[in-house]
Amino acid sequence: MNRDGLLSSAKRWMQAALAAYSRGDGDYDFAVHHLGVATEHLLKAYLSSLHPVLIVDANDLPSLLHATANGDRAGVPVTRIKTLGVVAAYKRCRTLLPRELKVDEKIFASELANARNGVAHVGMHDATEAQQAVVTCFRVVDPLLALLQADIQDFWGDYRDLHDQLNEERADKIQLDLTVKLTKARTLFASRYGSLTEAEQLVVFEAITMGSPFSGRDTSARQDCPACGKTGWLSGWLDVEWANAEGVIDGEDSDDPVLVLHPGYFACPICGLTLEDDELEHASLPLEIVTQHDPTPYMEPDPDFYHNDNFERDRNPYLK
Repeated sequence: MNRDGLLSSAKRWMQAALAAYSRGDGDYDFAVHHLGVATEHLLKAYLSSLHPVLIVDANDLPSLLHATANGDRAGVPVTRIKTLGVVAAYKRCRTLLPRELKVDEKIFASELANARNGVAHVGMHDATEAQQAVVTCFRVVDPLLALLQADIQDFWGDYRDLHDQLNEERADKIQLDLTVKLTKARTLFASRYGSLTEAEQLVVFEAITMGSPFSGRDTSARQDCPACGKTGWLSGWLDVEWANAEGVIDGEDSDDPVLVLHPGYFACPICGLTLEDDELEHASLPLEIVTQHDPTPYMEPDPDFYHNDNFERDRNPYLK
């Protein structure tokens, strides 16, 4: 129930998964099952690197006791502790790592967790689902390995080339899908507005782009559309980051808090183009936008500040 043990277990399951995958369709069921186990163990390796209590069932006292180094009082061996399921572990990790883990929780559940469960519980799998499970797995595993500072060559072993090849194929597919989307959007733009004069277009475009199509105004930002060049909208999640005087995030002397929008979706109301996740990077859209909003309401309370403040109040009765 620690980082190193779970990382080692994830490596063994992952290499077994890719060995099964490389044998072909007949062993895809083993591949899918082992991919799911490897991903679950790696998610828990990250959580346990923060604290082991993050991977156990919060309602089970013996598990909590083992996770807090009080296993001698648990009454059951550590092998019987109750831990999070893979979907719950992913949800917890994604809350902590919104920039790194871009796979939507529902997609993660349907493309990896459910595929594994189908094999484990009813012995069923689909070749297409198996291939998609590999893609989803890598999108989760690769950033976690970087965060854990794991030895990449050791983790993938003899399957490093297979991992890299599958990632390249995925990147090629994203680029192909993006090209198709851009072409379709440009064609639609021409058919919709090609007969209008420039002045008429300006009036129409201003009316269409007057407000964000997304519900949260703070979590969206205007952005030139990569298809038609007109105003579209990026939407995502907010996070407090640190920037220097030039506004560079995580740069040297970064000591000013700023509220940063991390886009995960783009929509153009004019040509109809929609992009999400890795398509944004392939379309050269920004992945971090420093907003003008006050970061203070989004910042976690500083426990040291409150501790010191209370300490001074206890020491000096005139502050009470």
